Amino acid sequence: MKRSGFTLIEMLVALAVFAVIGLMSNRLLIQIIDMEEITEVRGERLVEVQRAVEIIRRDIQQLAYRDVRDELGDSHPGFEIDEFGVLHLTRRGWANPLGRGRSELQRVAYARVEDALFRLYWPVLDRARDSRPIRQLLLAGISEMEVLAVDTAGVEHRFWPPEGDPAAAENGLAAVVVQMTLPPYGDIERLWTVPTNMAPQILAGPGQNLQTE
Repeated sequence: MKRSGFTLIEMLVALAVFAVIGLMSNRLLIQIIDMEEITEVRGERLVEVQRAVEIIRRDIQQLAYRDVRDELGDSHPGFEIDEFGVLHLTRRGWANPLGRGRSELQRVAYARVEDALFRLYWPVLDRARDSRPIRQLLLAGISEMEVLAVDTAGVEHRFWPPEGDPAAAENGLAAVVVQMTLPPYGDIERLWTVPTNMAPQILAGPGQNLQTE
């Protein structure tokens, strides 16, 4: 009785096929794992970006037109973009769950230091010489960032209040634009309107105390 079986060549071919399938499966598995890791990292990064943008939006849209005094006694408007591109503003709605004797208004600033964005806030509005801001890291890995003020005529300004531009100052502030370059997402731009300045709050004159804690 004649027995049938695989020849040596057939066995070698079968082993070669199984080896190729194994290599392809291994490579596919590695790619899937890498993709999951990339997706997880980008997902965490996206959450960080969304959180930072939400905090900025909240502060801008709760803008209060209350001027403040700095450590040297100089006055600053309720909203300001200085020559370094740092955004300063007074905001409403500072939560006070412990019922401390302080204002619901809060002075905050946004400053980019190297590749990181920091949010600073002060415990008081009108600062003393020993007043120090509390600094919070808001977002890291920023390639570029710029804050622009938009007046009611639709003109963008890198500084606010606009010096030497009476028309812009008369028009008033209408919105704020924040532009950031964030790897791996590229350029991100957000625009938020600000509350209407119906009754500006200005600094008190000599003899009037507006220090609020």
